[in-house]
Amino acid sequence: MRVTGLPPADLERIFDKFYRVEAADRRRAGTGLGLVICRGFVESMGGTITAANRTDRSGAAFTITLPVPAQIAAVQEVTA
Repeated sequence: MRVTGLPPADLERIFDKFYRVEAADRRRAGTGLGLVICRGFVESMGGTITAANRTDRSGAAFTITLPVPAQIAAVQEVTA
């Protein structure tokens, strides 16, 4: 069974403006702006977004990491 997701060569480029990955049916859907917008929002909040192919089944996994503000971290330490 071949696990599909994002072509490995496209993983570095999917966050580029107007870049679109060719689908299995050879069509290119969308405008290539969705992930650029996501990256803009995440990075404006001091976070990161990455993409990788799933290893357990077909598809891709996107990971968003956001910093925890100091005030929230302090509250969590008090309640822990």
